[in-house]
Amino acid sequence: MRGALTLAALLTFAIAGCGGNDNGVSPASLKSQLLPPSDVPGFKVERYFSWDNPIDFVGQGFPLPESTPPSQAVTVFEDAGFEAGAGEVFVVAKGNTFEGPQASVDVVQLGSDDEARDALDYVGKEALKQPCFAVCSVEGREFAVPGIPGASGVQQTPLQQPPPNAPPPFEAYGVGFTIGPQLFLTSSGGPPGQVKKSQVLSAAKALYERNSKGDASS
Repeated sequence: MRGALTLAALLTFAIAGCGGNDNGVSPASLKSQLLPPSDVPGFKVERYFSWDNPIDFVGQGFPLPESTPPSQAVTVFEDAGFEAGAGEVFVVAKGNTFEGPQASVDVVQLGSDDEARDALDYVGKEALKQPCFAVCSVEGREFAVPGIPGASGVQQTPLQQPPPNAPPPFEAYGVGFTIGPQLFLTSSGGPPGQVKKSQVLSAAKALYERNSKGDASS
């Protein structure tokens, strides 16, 4: 399911890909900036991720449209000064973890404020692309994200009249934003009707408030 969430990207969210880590930022040091389950009502944490290189981040934390070569995204994050990243995947607190909606939260440490904003722009553009290589049953659109300066929101929702040979539709919403040199991504996706944009906006706001105050230990 995580591969279908092109936001992740929105959403959401690392030791330099080919160089050293000079400022002590590590995946472990970023984990406390993720969301506790209490901030994602109705969900439980299924898995945590730690990324010390952009290859693993792109492979596990940043689902791409099928038409985008993964090497392209790796290069983008290398050029943005990727240092470290951490992520988490939430599943519905009750029921089968392989069905229904999922949610994800990522935080990535990049080289500078400008490089983080450049990475956010890239994530947003990829999130708007058709996720399927050929025909698809969903379309991407931007949406406003109130209360988070500079945030980007993208949704993938079912077409009213999908092509007859398109894969089953899904629904996904993602929000991305930056705070200094850090990129934050939060997203959720699943079968149509089981994912609410308001839930993703609420999680994004909680993530922003948690980190914009400089307190990631609560």
